[in-house]
Amino acid sequence: MLGRTGTTYKNFQAEIFMKFIGKYRIRGLLGRGGMGKILKVEHPVIGKISALKLLDPNPQLADLMGMKAIRRMFVNEAATLARLRHPHIVEILDYDEAAGKPFYLMDYYVNNLGVMIGESFRTERPSRRIRVEKAIEYTRQTLMGLAGLHHADIIHRDIKPFNLLITDQDTIKICDFGLSKLRGEAFTGPPGLKVGSAWYAAPEQENSPD
Repeated sequence: MLGRTGTTYKNFQAEIFMKFIGKYRIRGLLGRGGMGKILKVEHPVIGKISALKLLDPNPQLADLMGMKAIRRMFVNEAATLARLRHPHIVEILDYDEAAGKPFYLMDYYVNNLGVMIGESFRTERPSRRIRVEKAIEYTRQTLMGLAGLHHADIIHRDIKPFNLLITDQDTIKICDFGLSKLRGEAFTGPPGLKVGSAWYAAPEQENSPD
């Protein structure tokens, strides 16, 4: 049961299927992050399935950063993705607004490394192992993607298993640029705010918000 009395999960799913964001029909919720949520959507004419990221920040983050700053970060993320062309970096397909909220569209991939290894919010717990050969290949592809980012003067700042999508061809695509910044760009968030994910942020990233 959901929070609304008498509303089952099945009914909730049926309601979702009838909703749109812009011209895209919502087919389900894929995940949530600090700045927004990722939705599975369908093009109304050609039926192509894509992933749509909608600005819908966590209320605590909105109070901390302010909606104006979060919106600017979201638009910058879309602009960053739009100018990148690399086999191991996810591409942006469209950008628009609906009901005053910006969103952008990406290719839809069913799997990511976090799901593959069975990682949860309890990241200190053991996860599933993958074959050494596959781990090496994923690492190689991730480093190639990071090299492409660094060549474009972009620092991702949140590389972790759930931000490494896995395509149908078993290749890595780096995603989620919400915390990225350009090389030399000054940090404009509240003093003392740490940027990144626990267990994955580099030591120098933990010691400085920049």
